[in-house]
Amino acid sequence: MEARTRHSLHPRAYAGFRFVYPVLSRRARGVSLGVNLSPDARCNFSCRYCQVDRRGSRSSSRIDVGEILAEASAILDDWADGTLTDKAGWGPLPSSLLRLNDFALSGDGEPTQSPLFGPVLEALRGLLDKRSLGSVKLIIITNGSGLSRPSVRRALCGLRPRHDEIWVKLDWGTQKAFRETTGTRRSLSVHLSRVVSASRVLRVTIQTCLFGTEAGGPSETEIKAYVRSLRFLRDRKADIARVQIYTISRPPADPRLRPLSSGRLDEIARIVRAETGFRVETFGA
Repeated sequence: MEARTRHSLHPRAYAGFRFVYPVLSRRARGVSLGVNLSPDARCNFSCRYCQVDRRGSRSSSRIDVGEILAEASAILDDWADGTLTDKAGWGPLPSSLLRLNDFALSGDGEPTQSPLFGPVLEALRGLLDKRSLGSVKLIIITNGSGLSRPSVRRALCGLRPRHDEIWVKLDWGTQKAFRETTGTRRSLSVHLSRVVSASRVLRVTIQTCLFGTEAGGPSETEIKAYVRSLRFLRDRKADIARVQIYTISRPPADPRLRPLSSGRLDEIARIVRAETGFRVETFGA
């Protein structure tokens, strides 16, 4: 299996586990261990580009911190003894791809919605300390809706500034496009303000999925509005580590969407760099 193909496969299944799974992540530049706090696949957003199948029902929505910790410990054992790649079905890989980068709270829904978000973070931090894996990050991949919730803020404040990270979605730059893309009635301006506030606690990576339709790709007006949103963050001195612009790589919820070419992503990235000064990375299909 080619490396590009391995990177495009993100199954939530590993060794019969319910919560923890490995991902060969281009954006993390190594192995990311996902933690699924939404086994019922419920989410408070309904993004057009989402690649989680939410049809039907899942067997259980129960979250168990002890079970998550046991699975996390077992998968660290597999990584340490070299059996993870075979169990994950990746086959032989160069050592450069096997760097263990993080535990990422993401999965099949919005992780900050879980009442056990804080306890899971605390348990994982303790596990990494016990294993002397201080270089491994904790990353929260979020739509941003819960960043101002007091329990979430307390949990984030217990992490390590300048090391652990928040990866938050920013979809387009106008209120209309934001709502159409995310399927919510939430305010884009409130969303941006939450990102600024959260960046005072942990560094933020902005993640934006760009796509086209049969009518074409994002217009120049839409790109300019997106740049204005990023400038809002810059001008308020948000601690933004990078902007990651990517496109659809697996079947999305809205079948009318089309991936953008790598060339178009790079073109948009050049505009964003020039207009904001942010570090920008692109990831094609």
